[in-house]
Amino acid sequence: MKVLVLGNGIHAKKRVIPALQQIDIVDSIVVGDKNTTKSEIRNNINFVNLSNVFESKEQYDLTLIVTPPYNHLESFQKVKEFSAKVLIEKPITNDFKYLFSSDMKNYFNEGKVIESLMYLHHPVWNRVKQLIDLNDIRLIESNFSVPHLESKSFRYSKKLGGGSLNDQGIYPISLASELIKDRYEITSLNIDKDKNYEVDLGGEIQINFENLNFIGKWGLGKEYANYLKIIDKNDDEYLINFFYSKPDDTNIIIQNQNESKNINIGVHDQFKLMYEHALNEDFEKFQYSSYENIKKRYSIFKLVYEEI
Repeated sequence: MKVLVLGNGIHAKKRVIPALQQIDIVDSIVVGDKNTTKSEIRNNINFVNLSNVFESKEQYDLTLIVTPPYNHLESFQKVKEFSAKVLIEKPITNDFKYLFSSDMKNYFNEGKVIESLMYLHHPVWNRVKQLIDLNDIRLIESNFSVPHLESKSFRYSKKLGGGSLNDQGIYPISLASELIKDRYEITSLNIDKDKNYEVDLGGEIQINFENLNFIGKWGLGKEYANYLKIIDKNDDEYLINFFYSKPDDTNIIIQNQNESKNINIGVHDQFKLMYEHALNEDFEKFQYSSYENIKKRYSIFKLVYEEI
């Protein structure tokens, strides 16, 4: 199968391309890179200038858009006619009017466009849902925060779609939307800003639904944090390293008054799993990207975005 990768930044080099190279059914990888002036093949990967990709209109089984958020929609419009499926890095866009349009509704319902939320493909997600279903939960807290990155990163550019909400905040917000089944109430919302930066540097949201409280935190320029904490009515605590992008050991640590135990989920490359699910058209794994779920997720995301 033939896969096109739009973008060749650090994320593509460290996560996306290595994951694709592990998939047996992928026999051709083409990388569209704006900095490539002359087409060349390196390590069995064909690197091509972006404009040449759009002009050739070569057919692909899957296109991965891994560029900064500002041009996600523009890239999708250019490739949707010659790619069977298009998987877009989060967030899909901040153009909520178009995101909620009938055109995008049709694309989502047809499985033409899919949002990339790799953590929902990791086996730990099923264990988390079981924990929540089988226990009387009172609090769910998630946090994804990272230290400052190099100043040249697009994450510090408003024009390029940077900011902590777009980069880290989408994770706890998407998690909340996956857990919400009916009505919810946003009881608290705070955005971290700094006059020295043109983008937001983090935030916190509290949402009440189904008799439990959800707290989502995110940050750029903060101490590293990457966890999901679940506390039940007996104050038993479940701690999971959750939004982890590396194919590393994932554990659920269970603590109560009497004991502490560790459930090992194992090593899984969630990017590889997500791409395999897309190529095999395992749409059951992409229920989170149905139009109704997109609408629910981005209705919350839009409320937060409007506070920036």
